[in-house]
Amino acid sequence: MRDIVEQFIEQIEDDQKLLANTKSAYKSDLNDLIDYVISTKSQITDLNLAWVKNYLQHLESINKERNSYNRRASTFRIFLRYLYRKNLAPTNYALIVDNLSTFLKSQENELQTEDIKKIIEDTKLKLEHRLILLLIGRLSLTATQIVSLNTHQLDFEAKTLSLSDTQKIELPHQIFTLMREYLLDIRPHIPGANGNLSLFLNEKGKSLTEIDIYKLIKKLSENLSLQGKLTTRSLKKLSEKENTNDILAIQKEIYSIISPT
Repeated sequence: MRDIVEQFIEQIEDDQKLLANTKSAYKSDLNDLIDYVISTKSQITDLNLAWVKNYLQHLESINKERNSYNRRASTFRIFLRYLYRKNLAPTNYALIVDNLSTFLKSQENELQTEDIKKIIEDTKLKLEHRLILLLIGRLSLTATQIVSLNTHQLDFEAKTLSLSDTQKIELPHQIFTLMREYLLDIRPHIPGANGNLSLFLNEKGKSLTEIDIYKLIKKLSENLSLQGKLTTRSLKKLSEKENTNDILAIQKEIYSIISPT
């Protein structure tokens, strides 16, 4: 693989469209890649998703400044595109570098699953706010899906929540209990609730918006001194980290309603 990187450096040197400073930066980044290739005794046949991920983790360890890391990850992405064009890679790994680099770089700032569970369980939240966090964290619903829900989409008898005419979710006991309490004991006392079909309302009886949800999470994050850590993405770690059996028990996945024949 070292020879291939050196060939790419030569192409960069010959590129008349690039400024001298740009060429110098590329060469520096690629020489770092060569050092990694040598230290790991890597061959081009070793290139796969795991290798790409390991190199990004290596970049994290030697680049504490985000701008420095981003530049080197960008150079690496360009090199991966080069490999794909030359048929030296089985797939275009450059397409996944952005997602992987974002994921890897943000890992250290994210809350662990148990921390998120504790926040939802221990924090003295309004019942409806706690319910919204659980819908995001346990059922992986988006803010868009949550604010579009209407009261008639909840089936008390079947304990399900319809997301659309063709999709519904079986609610876990905890969420169903909170949902029932909200609809029976809290929502009816919100001014203007009788004239609004939206499931979640603000204190003035108007439909909750996506912005309201983001503000709720942001405020909770600030109150707990977790700025930037408690987010919709970190909340979804709850559903992502549950084991398969628990997911099936809680959600039974999303399934299609069979139309009567």
